Amino acid sequence: MGQEQILAADALGKRYGSHWAVRNVCFAAEKGDILGILGENGAGKSTLLSMLAALIPQTEGKLLFKGEEVKKKRAYRTQIGYVPQEIALFEELSGQDNLEFFARGYGLSKQQAADRIERACAVTSFQTEWLKRPVSEYSGGMKRKINIGAALLHQPPLLLLDEPTANLDFASEEQIMEAIRALAAEGVTIIYVGHQPELMEQLCNKFCLIKGGKQLLFDTMEHGLCGKSGERLSLKQRCRELLEA
Repeated sequence: MGQEQILAADALGKRYGSHWAVRNVCFAAEKGDILGILGENGAGKSTLLSMLAALIPQTEGKLLFKGEEVKKKRAYRTQIGYVPQEIALFEELSGQDNLEFFARGYGLSKQQAADRIERACAVTSFQTEWLKRPVSEYSGGMKRKINIGAALLHQPPLLLLDEPTANLDFASEEQIMEAIRALAAEGVTIIYVGHQPELMEQLCNKFCLIKGGKQLLFDTMEHGLCGKSGERLSLKQRCRELLEA
């Protein structure tokens, strides 16, 4: 018996006027999967992620969460953690105040918030002595860790990440990747949108490649990296092969 399916896209598409930003995307992510969605700039990745986060409605197709079509968007959003590419924090407030703000939004008690904040810091390797300092004093990596931590406070089974390692130094990038692996090992399903195939090959067990809003391939890393000639390719090589076909 396979793992529980958490998120699936069934011929998902988004049209703006006569232009299809995304069309006919199909994939399934099970419990504990790390699914990488990658493509060149303008491929439709951000539009697709916005549909997966129920921030914009799809024009066609279905979004399924735990086997059921997502119809009640607000209820669905309480079940996911969403980390946008742009840092979404109050710079003048401390990290602690930011996390407590998000915890109140999730309806957590003070004790729950304290426990979850401690856990979020542990998972993301955030140094707790910095929690009392203003976010404006944080490095890019520290801000990213707090942003991810905020998305984990309500313990969602699904986490959506948009370029979570963008503009980070090597050490911070490694810590974020380790946090993602740890969450997946605990059973959290992760959708990772990015454009770095080398990093995603290390991290993800499934990938979905899109170009011009169209899906070129959805497969596992185990089976999807077989090239046209039958040889094993890197994810970067496989993407290049598909994009240039």
